[in-house]
Amino acid sequence: MRGMAKWEYSVITINAKYEVTSAGNITDSTESLVIIGKHLNAMGKDGWELVSFLPAMLPQKLKGNESANSWMYHAIFKRQSKK
Repeated sequence: MRGMAKWEYSVITINAKYEVTSAGNITDSTESLVIIGKHLNAMGKDGWELVSFLPAMLPQKLKGNESANSWMYHAIFKRQSKK
């Protein structure tokens, strides 16, 4: 009988509003789907599979402050462990 597969996991937080340029500057982007896609594709190229994607709830938002940012997300990935 073969052993069960072993997995490793990674969680990244994506800021879908601001992006750091190659020069190190921070830009305000209106292309949130482009920013999210870049992060997801980069992880996929390294063999990671997306298993969950959810909003990052800031404490201010949980306390009812509707003006708290809503452009932060957590992406949870897994891939088979090579160990």
